[in-house]
Amino acid sequence: MNPTISIVNRSKSVSDANLKRSLAALQKQISLHFEPAWGWGANLKFDAKRFDMKLVVRDHAADDALGYHIEGGKPVGYIFAKDDIEATGEFKEYTSTLSHELLEMIADPNVNLYAAGPYRVKGASRIGFYALEVCDPVQENYYLIDGVRVQDFVLLEWFEQYHKKGAMKTDYMGVVDAPFKLAPGGYTEVFSKGRWHSLTGPQAKPKRVRHRLRVRQDVMRKSGG
Repeated sequence: MNPTISIVNRSKSVSDANLKRSLAALQKQISLHFEPAWGWGANLKFDAKRFDMKLVVRDHAADDALGYHIEGGKPVGYIFAKDDIEATGEFKEYTSTLSHELLEMIADPNVNLYAAGPYRVKGASRIGFYALEVCDPVQENYYLIDGVRVQDFVLLEWFEQYHKKGAMKTDYMGVVDAPFKLAPGGYTEVFSKGRWHSLTGPQAKPKRVRHRLRVRQDVMRKSGG
């Protein structure tokens, strides 16, 4: 059974009515696009009292909201709608961010999954552990569902290093065609030799609030990694 994600609106920039309409499109993305590709999905509920995970929409990032964390054994995440709208001048930006965070929450709710793969640093090829963040590598690519902008995402094959370049698409929109390849504007995090490495595609502009990376860093630090 798929988990329930409660979407809680604490924003003055986004009305409850608009958010509810957006959730209908996001549910279609999860059920029709993401779940067939990954094998699991989620059920979105507006302000549900019983839930497995929760995502809160706020206007601005603040010290008490800068975190994807586990509360009472349940993952809780945030997006910051007005920050996104003001930064881009586009109202639809908040829905693509919401899509981004939901898909990554569904794929790895405890922020502790990785895939081994090659990366290059200072001209040398190494093997590291890629964070299982399914939207970061293609984060500047979007598409519309019923007029709502949603985020592209990588497929399972993106994390499987044995596929040859060009053999298949490795994200939903078909932007990248090789494992661990970053689209223009994309980025990812790799853990290797005791430290994190940020890898970026052309023209990458990682989102300002990268709270899931902080969780990974904390988990690694506590485990002695």
